[in-house]
Amino acid sequence: MTVVVPDRKALQDWATNHNVTGDFNSLCENLKARKYILDLLNNTGHKNQLRGFEKLRAVHLEPNPFDMERDLITPTFKLNRPRLLKYYEDIVDQLYSEAK
Repeated sequence: MTVVVPDRKALQDWATNHNVTGDFNSLCENLKARKYILDLLNNTGHKNQLRGFEKLRAVHLEPNPFDMERDLITPTFKLNRPRLLKYYEDIVDQLYSEAK
């Protein structure tokens, strides 16, 4: 399971090329867009010889970048992992149930 903040332009370009419409927020919720990002990540993992248990099963596309206002990153721009886990707990639980 993973939470990804996609590049806005890249996702919108993909949507245009695949006849998917909507604003950035709706693209982040689009199942085809989620599958596209998941496939990209897993292809990269395959090229780098990740094992089966290391491969991703589901992805959440977050339209808002991680920021200090929500305490999701530190002042040195490192991920605040405990805060991220708590902030996205419900979403990660939902991803686990979808992946079964």
